[in-house]
Amino acid sequence: MNQQLIFNNDFQYDAVRQAVRFSCLLAGLKVHCFVALPASTTASEFLASVKAEAFNWEDSAEQAIADDAFNPAGEIWL
Repeated sequence: MNQQLIFNNDFQYDAVRQAVRFSCLLAGLKVHCFVALPASTTASEFLASVKAEAFNWEDSAEQAIADDAFNPAGEIWL
């Protein structure tokens, strides 16, 4: 486990961005991660799905952070 990267259990749906948002701490800095809502599902269903697969999404986010895949706003989109 990467001790420099700590995931918060704060999954929520962001209606403005049409995505599920969660965050992690990277060496003390908060990084926001987003998973875009697929067109074929509702927000509540997708949020439940992302929460159920939290470990996989966190693993994907960890890899994206390691790859320095931040957008100009400093966010990670998966």
